[in-house]
Amino acid sequence: MSYEIKFNDVSFSYAGSDTLALKHVNLTIEPGEIVLITGPAGSGKTTLCSCINGLVPHFHDGNLQGDIFVGPHNTKKARVGGLASLVGMVFQDPESQLVTNSVTDEVAFGPENLGIPREEINNRIEEALQATRLTGYEEREPQNLSGGEQQACVIAATYAMQPEIYVMDEPLANLDPAGRAYILKLVIQVAKQRGKTLVIVEHALEETLPVVDRVIVMNQGQIVRDGLTKDVLAGGDIPHVFKRPDLLRLAEKFELPLESYLPQSFFQNLQQKYQLNHLHSNGKHKSSLVSSDPIIEFSDVSFSYTSNQEALHNINLTIHAGELVAILGRNGSGKTTLVRHVIGLHHPSHGQVRVLGMDISTTPTHLLAQHVGFCFQNPNHQIVSFNVRDEMTFGLKAHNIDPAEYETRINESLEIVDLKDYIDAEVFDLGKGQKQRLALASVLTLKPRILVIDEPTTGQDPEMIDDIFGIIKHLNDRGTTILLITHRIDYAAMFAQRAVVLQNGKVSFDGPIPELLTNASLMQANSLDLPETTKLATLLKDFGVPPNTVSYEDLSKYLTQIVEGYNGN
Repeated sequence: MSYEIKFNDVSFSYAGSDTLALKHVNLTIEPGEIVLITGPAGSGKTTLCSCINGLVPHFHDGNLQGDIFVGPHNTKKARVGGLASLVGMVFQDPESQLVTNSVTDEVAFGPENLGIPREEINNRIEEALQATRLTGYEEREPQNLSGGEQQACVIAATYAMQPEIYVMDEPLANLDPAGRAYILKLVIQVAKQRGKTLVIVEHALEETLPVVDRVIVMNQGQIVRDGLTKDVLAGGDIPHVFKRPDLLRLAEKFELPLESYLPQSFFQNLQQKYQLNHLHSNGKHKSSLVSSDPIIEFSDVSFSYTSNQEALHNINLTIHAGELVAILGRNGSGKTTLVRHVIGLHHPSHGQVRVLGMDISTTPTHLLAQHVGFCFQNPNHQIVSFNVRDEMTFGLKAHNIDPAEYETRINESLEIVDLKDYIDAEVFDLGKGQKQRLALASVLTLKPRILVIDEPTTGQDPEMIDDIFGIIKHLNDRGTTILLITHRIDYAAMFAQRAVVLQNGKVSFDGPIPELLTNASLMQANSLDLPETTKLATLLKDFGVPPNTVSYEDLSKYLTQIVEGYNGN
């Protein structure tokens, strides 16, 4: 049976809110379509997805107007459990979807509840784990996996249920670059082979645009653009709502076909249209060097969670005051385990970690926290209050800061992260991106000398990512030493002076990021992927373009210089 998704004049507001999360949405998704839904954070994407599987209105309280149909089923009347066999959903926060004590049980949970025979369940488990790169993880506890591994586990569980409709809310957000490409290829392949509908909510347009049939852009609860991928892209950017990939905007600037947003096709079309000259002065940037006394020192550090699971192995690493260091590597490589030592959340099984001269194994965590701020990947792991003002005050009270300083410190910190207008807001009303900013602001009230930030871009739209990295640069310019875990190697290359790459708990690279970008074998071995701009720059290196170029602005400047006869702006 074919299951069409249909929204008939749907509006919805959450209980206690006067704001409509969805406004008069009319939408039909045909069986077998592969649809991308995008738009800024808070635009209604997740709410729309929650309507498809009946979580709105049966789980999320509020006022629902209009009707949503999945095939013949009106979701107002259908039970959520019944819809679960038709609609498989991967949530934005994978941790909230994990319910069992092992990866095997997690993958088996859905098919078991559907009454699938045991032999078939075992076959599905094996296939799902292999498809999501989790073979060997069968007995691991999902709660102890890295964020990316948890995401893969949830996708495996959905894969094993074999639903008619796959709904994936930012399925790529926590994955390393190679994992993103792999999982996206997998879900597209599964949907096409099985003839199923796939709805993807994503901000990662570079990866998703080439493989989807249709794009829906949302803003403030409304659909503001909807059509075939090529038609939506031809419509141009929508300020503060929809920003097309850098190569597509460059293709438009240089009057190339809009299909040129893949590096190889851009390069071929550019050569066909223009005579290319050699760039004599390429304006390479000099690496920024920070020379000062060590502020963080890892000496022969190893760490194990269990007797047979070593997460770090013989780490020797020195961080100097004022550095902004990007910590890179595939999911499960040891990045979060490494930085948790800096605040004393882990103590080495072997070796020593010193922070500001203090041995973290003998220094109480509350003393380290006076100097080291730590922002978790999931802000819900560190937010403890119900409203913003109380959250901002909590750390100040815990560290016995003079109450006379509260107001000044709170206002300064909220202004840095652009949340000053939310001082009286309830935490529950904040989106994930805003919660991440709040967690950062509460840490900043203590004026730490060292700031550790674990995946700050998760749940952030492109404009918010620009803002958050602007905040990080501002803090670093003021002298804060920053350790940044990120899968966004493009932003890391634009803002960090240095990269440390972990592979299976060992340091496989430590040096300037431009050197990393030109080491293809090392990048591939660590599941890292070049930004699309850098891939194009690499193709243009014979014309003098630096192969480690990252930013749109730099690449645009170089292209303007090498393209003969170009008179554009």
